[in-house]
Amino acid sequence: MSARERIAGNVANYVDERTGAAAWMKKNLQKVFPDHWSFMLGEIAMHSFVILLLTGTFLTFWYEPSMQTVVYEGSKDGSWPERK
Repeated sequence: MSARERIAGNVANYVDERTGAAAWMKKNLQKVFPDHWSFMLGEIAMHSFVILLLTGTFLTFWYEPSMQTVVYEGSKDGSWPERK
């Protein structure tokens, strides 16, 4: 353990002994990190939204708006496939 880590540990221990901050932090951190399984659904939704924002922002760099007809590879002439 380095001297800096020891000093930081001593300061944190002193503050905890004087103020009782560890008990207060333990009580309040339980509110920040809930342990019920249903909160996971909200977390999944939040992470999905963040990924959506990041990929959308990334893709805007290559977006080229145009009104031209696009013929995709594999189609005959860009029209609908014939019905049988």
